[in-house]
Amino acid sequence: MKLYYFKDPKGNFGDDLNPWLWGQLLPDFLDDDAHELFVGIGTLINHRLPAEPVKHIVGSGYGYGDPPKIDDRFVVHAVRGYETARVLGLDPALAITDAAVLLRAVTVPRAEHKTHRAGFIPHCQSSRYFNWESVCDQLGLKYISAEWDVEKVLVEMSKCETLLCEAMHGAIAADTLRIPWIPVTCYDYISAFKWRDWLSTLDLPYTPTPVTSLYDIERHHPLSSRLRNHLKRQLRSVGIWSDRWTPPPRVPTGRAEYERAANELRVAAQRPAYLSSETILNRHVERYLELLNQITRRK
Repeated sequence: MKLYYFKDPKGNFGDDLNPWLWGQLLPDFLDDDAHELFVGIGTLINHRLPAEPVKHIVGSGYGYGDPPKIDDRFVVHAVRGYETARVLGLDPALAITDAAVLLRAVTVPRAEHKTHRAGFIPHCQSSRYFNWESVCDQLGLKYISAEWDVEKVLVEMSKCETLLCEAMHGAIAADTLRIPWIPVTCYDYISAFKWRDWLSTLDLPYTPTPVTSLYDIERHHPLSSRLRNHLKRQLRSVGIWSDRWTPPPRVPTGRAEYERAANELRVAAQRPAYLSSETILNRHVERYLELLNQITRRK
């Protein structure tokens, strides 16, 4: 049975948890036989799933694209939340929680001491849009990139007393490891559906603090590229444009927007933090461990 997950070439903590976590929990079970797929952590249940192989769904969620028709090529052991179960027409009993809760079942690297009152882990795409580390430095927040490798993210998270989370799996890991967390949203591509799906299994609401979107997408581009994009903006502003041309990135945001976003993050860090019930978490972990026992015995 082959592990199936999304591999972001630039790195993404939630997706990259898959080989790290399942490699520890199922070290002698997963292989390269693609006749059966093990579909674990992530928003993976959609029309992009390979059609022919048997797909074992173990904690994944729906959220992007079209929902697939659940037929005999699907073996649904558990899904991320009640919203996923509803969309796919599944028994609500199959909604356990996001499978990243199994971080509680393995040894997780941690720092020896807390060094920051609060940290911020933006969505991986947000880190590509703007240098959010500069905002964190101004506010005294610990910046944590979802693009870093799994163990570095976990260690850096453990240095914080509280975490501001735009990255959903940052929040999932924080909650699982008992680090209080606060949801924020900096861009409109953040999926409230996915968050509600997960939080429905913890009896928690999703009420994120909105933070002003910031853009400086071209900061790592060569000068020639920046000049070309500037020219495109100028041409478009005077009505000279062709649909065959690639649109330029958004204009970098100014100081006013930067200060507004920094203040909104500062205010968010003062909000009451979330932390789910220990009893609920332990129950979810027990259900998953029993499922893994059943799956491995079946092979």
